[in-house]
Amino acid sequence: MYQNALENINDFFQIQQGENFGFEVFSVLSKIIKFKSGYIFFTNPKRLEYSYNPEPEINTPALKEELKLKNTVFGEIIITGENFSADDKKIFKTCASVIANITKDFEISKIIKMQVQALQDVYLEVQKNNVEIKEAEEVKTKFLSHISHELRTPLNSILGYSDLLGNEFIGELNEKQKEYINDIKVSGLNLLEMINEILDMSKIEANMITLNKREFDITILINEVVNTIKPLIIKKNIAFINNSQSVNINADYQKIQQILFNLLSNAIKFTPENGEITISADELSDKIIISVKDNGIGIAKRNHSKIFKKFEQVGESKEASTGLGLAITKELVKLHKGKIYVESAKGKGAKFIVELPKERG
Repeated sequence: MYQNALENINDFFQIQQGENFGFEVFSVLSKIIKFKSGYIFFTNPKRLEYSYNPEPEINTPALKEELKLKNTVFGEIIITGENFSADDKKIFKTCASVIANITKDFEISKIIKMQVQALQDVYLEVQKNNVEIKEAEEVKTKFLSHISHELRTPLNSILGYSDLLGNEFIGELNEKQKEYINDIKVSGLNLLEMINEILDMSKIEANMITLNKREFDITILINEVVNTIKPLIIKKNIAFINNSQSVNINADYQKIQQILFNLLSNAIKFTPENGEITISADELSDKIIISVKDNGIGIAKRNHSKIFKKFEQVGESKEASTGLGLAITKELVKLHKGKIYVESAKGKGAKFIVELPKERG
């Protein structure tokens, strides 16, 4: 009898994992022990997982064994019938141990398959979302580029006419009129800066920025930028010091102009009224060093890298800002294979330093 039981127990290990798993387990068991109904319950929570010829109620004599692995019980197997012998009980105990192993192995495989399927579903969803995100980014970039261009056109007219009025080309102005005209120009410049930042970040994200290099004197460019933002300097009565040396640089004129405009505008925002800003440019070894220093609120050391990220702002300013200026500036400096960093401490002003490689046209 035991020899026959051992031969049939081997059939348990031939059972294929699938929907008929429970039926096959009890079919093999029925070749070893004669029984009427069979049940496999799982614990945590307790539930009937597999059954064979189930009865409405288990009233007949039954054999029960725990299903466990490494002394951890995960279920119970029950068979019902009549006149189970002592040998049946011994063999059933052995079979329960084998069934515990193959059942647990099947459940683990089922869980792994479910997890793999879940990962595949997530992967497909991520791929789908990535396509949608990319399409949305392209639409956003096109929209921002278009709207920024449309806003800049009338704004340039406002700034142009305020210049004509401010310079008294069409007649003299009294002091109050000069003040109002300057306010119009300052507000226009602030708005233009914000529009330019949105447009430029859109171009950077779309990899649409290219460099058109030529050789020029850095002092000429600095004077142009200073003249553009002069109304902002006057409004806050800031002392402006220009320590720039005449240095030739081979770079994209407009991009360097924008870098300086961003740095100077930023310095003005965070410098109090009657404060001081110093700009300098010099040639050092194989580099050209440009710096903008202010005596404003300063930047805590922990925020030195944070300020160059998109939409990040530290400190408080009464003036509106997109939080893109320094992020754009860093990208433009990187395009020139240079680097930008800040020397500052809270309450002690800030000095932004741009290092650009010396190149000749």
